Amino acid sequence: MESDTIAKNEIRIERVFNAEIALLWKAWTEPNLIKRWFGSDPNGTVEEVEIDLRIGGSYKITFKDSDQSAHTCKGKFLSIMEHKLLKYSWEWESEPGHISELTVSFYAFGEKTKVVLEHKNLNHASRHAYAEGWNGGLDKIERTLVRITNHK
Repeated sequence: MESDTIAKNEIRIERVFNAEIALLWKAWTEPNLIKRWFGSDPNGTVEEVEIDLRIGGSYKITFKDSDQSAHTCKGKFLSIMEHKLLKYSWEWESEPGHISELTVSFYAFGEKTKVVLEHKNLNHASRHAYAEGWNGGLDKIERTLVRITNHK
């Protein structure tokens, strides 16, 4: 299941994964797993992940697309409810001063997990294609989870 809605300056994406909620939570909160999926380019790589997972704690993620263009996002955690919700500010280093807000909600359905991603206050002048980018990232999470669960 996948659905996207795009409002004036926000996106909402829902995706159901064939993985338990604890694994999805780790994919969003543990640097070694974030390095395996972050960024929309299927052949992109994550260079660095720094996470201080607490309310008020900061994060910074630097990744490269296959064309070697580098991107860095950073922000602060605004709300954390383990296995339920992550809410944080989002700022591209290439767009200083424009801060958006990302909320990722997790819903367990037995061994499956529904993730609802909402990214608000997007910069219309941004060169980033948010819906395409997040869908690409979610595709990479799905591939990563398949590899993890097949190696158990």
